[in-house]
Amino acid sequence: MSTKFKVLLGCLACLALPGGAWAQSYDDTAHAMPVAMQPQDENSSPSPSQMLVDEHGGGWVAIHHTPDAGVHTDLCIAGSESEILMFRADADSLQVRSADDHWTLANGEKGDMTVTVGAYTHVFHMQANDATTLAATMPAADMTRLLDAMARQHLAVVRFGDQPPLSVNLAGSVPVLDRFRGCAETQHFADLGQGAGQKSSPF
Repeated sequence: MSTKFKVLLGCLACLALPGGAWAQSYDDTAHAMPVAMQPQDENSSPSPSQMLVDEHGGGWVAIHHTPDAGVHTDLCIAGSESEILMFRADADSLQVRSADDHWTLANGEKGDMTVTVGAYTHVFHMQANDATTLAATMPAADMTRLLDAMARQHLAVVRFGDQPPLSVNLAGSVPVLDRFRGCAETQHFADLGQGAGQKSSPF
């Protein structure tokens, strides 16, 4: 798998708008990873900057970015390959993101994304990062609660504004999100708690 131009989570194939289908699942097949999650230098000529895959399971993938051929990590990412639900951590912030190559978002466009996982429900106030990506910064405690909820369920439901809900299959997400938590903690970006599949001791 190439580490230069692979991006987190591939293009959505059957969806023109976020509310274009009722409770559809996009995690049935593997996709390449989005440009939306790459650092800017990732698209330039050869450099020691790389995106490296840490864990892949079901329709989920965890990756990290290194600016210097693996010496340091400056970005941790995990998400559904459908791009509907993604997480990003660096030294400055924690974010939940959603992307769709078919979107045409205005610069700075805002809207609400509601995520429901079992008894957990939260409304994220999203803002367009670019024409195809929405993002919201969140505190570590809020991200931990969402990740904990996802570890106990098989399905997440995402709704944009008052559009019909989309479903995201959580099969395979536990080890992927555990790697994301571990990446964020190891790099001192945030303490996101102990994942469902993590072990506190190697013995």
